[in-house]
Amino acid sequence: MDFEENGQDQTKIEELTNSLYSCISFRQGEQPDLARLKSLFIKEGMLINNNGDPLIFTIDQFVDALGYQVSAGSLKSFSEREVAERTEIFGKIAHRFSTYEARFDPDDPEPLTIGVNSIQFIKVGDSWHVNCLIWNDEAEDQKIPEKYISSDL
Repeated sequence: MDFEENGQDQTKIEELTNSLYSCISFRQGEQPDLARLKSLFIKEGMLINNNGDPLIFTIDQFVDALGYQVSAGSLKSFSEREVAERTEIFGKIAHRFSTYEARFDPDDPEPLTIGVNSIQFIKVGDSWHVNCLIWNDEAEDQKIPEKYISSDL
């Protein structure tokens, strides 16, 4: 793969990651863009909350659960943004360690939590899609290593 193609792939993965975060982030009175979120994944895509025992969702289960929380009023707003990343691409596969900050209210000065999303991508034709997203929040006994905090890599 030449550098130009890899650069284009890097840009597409960057855009896909930004879309991923924007789909799950919403202000009070708004809705997350769950249809778009679903479209970013392959049909068999998975999301895994690996805080404690793994909670494993298909993309459909995750969208249904998040939609239910919003419609029931138990989740009124949420914001998650990438603060650092490391992306590696080989052929038609890619992996991104995406360090995030999450807040219930996007205007809160301090994040509710920070952590790392491990995102796997696959290229189908000319398009990149998310295959799997696994997240783990930082904890007192589990600090995020410096190499995942600084984007100057």
